Amino acid sequence: MNAGLYRHRLVVEADAHPNLMLRLLEPFAVHDVQPTRIRLDGPPDGRIDPADLGDMRAEIAFVASPEIAERLWARIDVMVPVRTSHLVSSAIVEAAA
Repeated sequence: MNAGLYRHRLVVEADAHPNLMLRLLEPFAVHDVQPTRIRLDGPPDGRIDPADLGDMRAEIAFVASPEIAERLWARIDVMVPVRTSHLVSSAIVEAAA
């Protein structure tokens, strides 16, 4: 059932921006991929100063084929607020029936 699917974790460091989560999740909707876990660490005080946006870090876990994961990573990596991103993948191990 999970043949060809892998677990992935996409880690993104970006400028803090109110629309960042919407922009990061949009490619997942386009490719019909449902994230299994999302963690977002924003500025400690929760405030965003337009003169100094600060940092945000997002970790998005999901299950998809390697090709789709690479496509998602490529789309997100070129977004303007994104400073760095990396994709970590591992194979799903099927339980014996």
